[in-house]
This record gives sequence, structure tokens and C-alpha cells, in this order.
Amino acid sequence: MDGPHRHFLGDALRAVKVFAEAAFGVVILGEYGEEAGVRRK
Repeated sequence: MDGPHRHFLGDALRAVKVFAEAAFGVVILGEYGEEAGVRRK
């Protein structure tokens, strides 16, 4: 009976990981992208 719950937990962790990676990329590109002359939207 804990199958769906485990699936939900896995999806939640995956979402957090993706969000963290995206936020990390935004910080890195936002901080250093302008200095390198890179423009991202």
C-alpha cells in the first residue's frame, strides 16, 4: 500500500532536484554570464 506514497516521494525529490539545478544554473549564469558577455532570458 505504500507504493503510491513512495512514488510521490520520488517525484517530489526529483522535482526538488530539478528546481535546485535550475536555480543553481540561474545563479551561476546570472552572476557570471554578464561578465562573460552572455545574455540569457
